[in-house]
Order: sequence, then C-alpha cells, then structure tokens
Amino acid sequence: MDFHAIFKQQQRILELELELARERFSHYGLRGNAVETALRDFLERHIPRALTAGTGEVVASESDTDRRKSGQIDIILSNMSQPFLSSRDVPSTFFIEGVHMAGEVKATLGRSVVATELEKARHFRSLRARNVSRLVAVPKPDSWTTYYVFYRPYFLLSVETTGKWQSVLLEIMEFIETNGTMPLDGVFLLDKNVVILLSPYLDFPQSNLTGIPFEHKVDGQTVTGGIHVYKTDVPLALFLAWISTFRGSFFEDQHPIGFYIQEVLNKSIAETVLYEDDRPAAETLQKLAKQGIFKATLEGLRSAYPKK
Repeated sequence: MDFHAIFKQQQRILELELELARERFSHYGLRGNAVETALRDFLERHIPRALTAGTGEVVASESDTDRRKSGQIDIILSNMSQPFLSSRDVPSTFFIEGVHMAGEVKATLGRSVVATELEKARHFRSLRARNVSRLVAVPKPDSWTTYYVFYRPYFLLSVETTGKWQSVLLEIMEFIETNGTMPLDGVFLLDKNVVILLSPYLDFPQSNLTGIPFEHKVDGQTVTGGIHVYKTDVPLALFLAWISTFRGSFFEDQHPIGFYIQEVLNKSIAETVLYEDDRPAAETLQKLAKQGIFKATLEGLRSAYPKK
C-alpha cells in the first residue's frame, strides 16, 4: 500500500476544505473562525478515537509561572481524562491533565505576529500537569517520555505563510535565546511544505539526529533540546503522526501510525536550506566550532533574513 500517496490525497482534501472555508467567509475574522472549524472537523475524523477536538481555555493546579490558566486556544485535543466537554466548536474549560495537546491555527501567518503567537504558546506550556497514573511513578521530567507527563505539547499551524519560512525559525530561535525557554513543540507551514519540530531533550522520536541543539530550563535545570526542520510534500502526514506520538499518561497505548509513517517520510523528505553562506567550508566549520551550532545558525539567519 502506498501510504505516501494516501497522505497526499488526505492533505489535498484538507486543503480543499480550508480553501472552501476561506472563500465562504471573506471577512478576516470570520475566515479565521471557519478555518479553525474546518481543521477541528478534519482532526476529529483522523486522530485516534480516544481523542476529541475542541476549543477553549486550559486550567491547571500547578504552573511554572503565576498564571494557572491559558488564553483562548483554537484547537484543544482532549483525552479520556477530560471531565467537562461541550459541543466541539463551543468554547469550554479543560483541565491540563485531560488535554492531549493544543495549538493555534492561522489562515495567514506573517512574521510580525510570530512573536505574539510564541508568547501565547509559552503561557500554555507553563501549565504543569500532575501524573495521573497510579501504577507508574514519574518523579520529574528528566527525559522526552517523562517530560510530556508534566507538560503538554503545543503547535502552530499555518495554511498560508507570508514571507520566508526561515524567518519563522529565526523568531523561534530568538525567543529561546531571550527567554531561555522552549515556547512550543511544533510548527506546521502547510503551503511551504515545512515542519519545524522542537524537542525538550536530544532524544527525539522523529529523528536520530541532534538537529540544532539549544539550552533551556526544565524544572529549574539547564538541559539541551533540539530543533529539527523537515522539508516534505506531506506536512499533514507528519502532523498526524506527531499528534499520535505523545502520551500524557502511561495508561495510554501507543498509536500504531508511527509504525507506518516512516515509509511516508522516507519518500517525502527533501533537502532543507536554512540560509546561503558563500564562505569557504573551512571557515564555516571554524565558526561552528567557535560559536556552537545554535549561535552560528542564529547569526546566519539574522544576516540572511533581517527584520524590515
């Protein structure tokens, strides 16, 4: 079975649904709501059956900051532990323990609003869940697996991205440099065929490579995470597989899509160019050795994609 072709067809279905939603609602605010609704509908038909798509605010009894409630979030995928559910498109209040992941959907994403979106993401990701498993003790978030028992992933998905996708990566890296925190976990730029995934630790289900390592704080400790950039003609496939990767509790089973998605990725991944550098290879390697991958990449992106 050609899973690559299947995912390309499914992505085209979503693209057509989103295009129809945008055409039917020409007013900007209404258009954004229509896109959110279309994506919630699509997700509910394709995510694991144990998950439900909704929208609203998320609350927590614990937080890394003085805020214990998120702002309004476009997409909230809740699990079996969520006690309060209303109709899919009616805003609800969710307990962080009953949230699988959350994210924002942009009909159009420009560089000027990325920083604001990252701040919103960080407010959500500061909410800390309690371990609800009575069978598996998880004392602290000290690995990729245990991290997501306490923190829930957050994504930013854009139907149309204005400007270069590298400027989005640059904004993410500048946020990490300034705040010392990882603002979100995944960025999916559908029209650019680009996916940017962030991992709190270097161990990472979607890659055996280090990616772009960065330092940030987890539970008061400085740890090394990684940024991974994928150029693929099926970003939706990676999005669905990524959603199914996480488990907020050790009660939950692993979803089988991960066993099949590697075939899709192997066929779809293309070479990614972060920025052009005309310096000799020896000079570039020297720069990497002196500054480190993160700072050297950040400097290269700033030079190639300056703010106007």
